[in-house]
Amino acid sequence: MAPVKTITITIPEELDAEAAAEAKRRGISKSELIRRGLITLLPTRDNVAADDPWRRLAGFARPELTTEPDEIDRVVYDS
Repeated sequence: MAPVKTITITIPEELDAEAAAEAKRRGISKSELIRRGLITLLPTRDNVAADDPWRRLAGFARPELTTEPDEIDRVVYDS
């Protein structure tokens, strides 16, 4: 098991309540919910960003790809 670090964060009470409710809904601790959130946001993680095939398929892993605001709708609905 990798070493763990205990940290303290400051968040608004409303966000804490939402996190608690979501953690309960998923059957996990708030710590686990926050860990999962960080893993999905940090581009340096091996299993996220460019290494994630779903993100590659969606175009998120290639910074040179951009879309116009209505481009997706044109592709989906005008095809």
